[in-house]
Amino acid sequence: MKPSLSLQNLNLNRHGRRVLQDIDLAVYPGELVVLLGPSGAGKSTLLRVISGLTRPGSGTVRMGDKDVSFLPPQQRPSAMVMDSPALFGHMTVQQNIAFAVNRDLFDSTPDEQILVAMTVLNIRDLAYHYPAELSTGQRQKVSLARTLVRRPQVLLFDEPLAHVDAFSAKTLRSEILRVHKRMNCASIYITHDVKEAFSIADRIIYMEDGRIVQDDLPQEIHDGPATLSIAKHLGATTIISASANARRLVSGQVVANAHVLGNNLTIAASPYINEGEEVPIVIVGYPDSVDIQPAKSASRFPIRGNIGQIVQSIYTGETYRLRIETERGAISAEVQANELAGSEGERVSITLREDLLWALPAQT
Repeated sequence: MKPSLSLQNLNLNRHGRRVLQDIDLAVYPGELVVLLGPSGAGKSTLLRVISGLTRPGSGTVRMGDKDVSFLPPQQRPSAMVMDSPALFGHMTVQQNIAFAVNRDLFDSTPDEQILVAMTVLNIRDLAYHYPAELSTGQRQKVSLARTLVRRPQVLLFDEPLAHVDAFSAKTLRSEILRVHKRMNCASIYITHDVKEAFSIADRIIYMEDGRIVQDDLPQEIHDGPATLSIAKHLGATTIISASANARRLVSGQVVANAHVLGNNLTIAASPYINEGEEVPIVIVGYPDSVDIQPAKSASRFPIRGNIGQIVQSIYTGETYRLRIETERGAISAEVQANELAGSEGERVSITLREDLLWALPAQT
């Protein structure tokens, strides 16, 4: 299968700074790729280059078999949904959608396609309303309808739910997925919401400083982040520096053996960890990687080994989110409310779940 979108060696400098560096990427029909990364990583700039709103300094943008690197947006088989829909205020919903119609693509009449788009997005009753009369979520639905009638090969989403309330966002997210699947196009979606990214992505690309740092399946990037900054962004709260013996198994997987917080651990590890004895590593894990129990005769136990002290306890309704001071620094855990009261100042024994931990080279 040929990619609908192919980027080759894209670079862009701005004010003496490289905002895109050596970007290579292929997205296939029906694939939804999510871009994650900190603010300023280059995610929105990349979408602007793909859409034609910004010219690359070097490299190529191909859509299907066509090099579109220097074509204007209106001549590219792509459409972009922004965080704030750009609708014409003097036009009705129906007129806004009609303005986007590419009449060369239709077997049926444009009016029929406009009606289909409004029906798909459940906005037929808004046909004669003006943008000022619509909610943010409704305006985004109109923007999605405009993409439907354009029939793009490539669909770009730049934080489309950023200004939508949580209830509307859930509905609109389903509509976006429906439009993506209906058109079977290559889609790229920017979000800062990690949970949203994992719920919709076929693939996740993490960017930093204008570069692609990791390109992986959602579960792979969750369980094996390439860098410490990625792990933190995805919600890792257990971060422990340690020394370990690293070795490679017959399967090719690297594992690290370490003694941490009174736990003897064998942890899946990054392939970039040097094999050998006493290798410096960083152990990372999410809140569910830590099990805790009240320490017996707690007041007599110092904070040492597997004994820690709760320094913060936040009740969420179903769980307690705990911050625990240990001999290796603070870590976090989340426990069911009916399992442990989690009072601040309480001593607890800590068990690290090695199957939910990941080891990175110390320099990351």
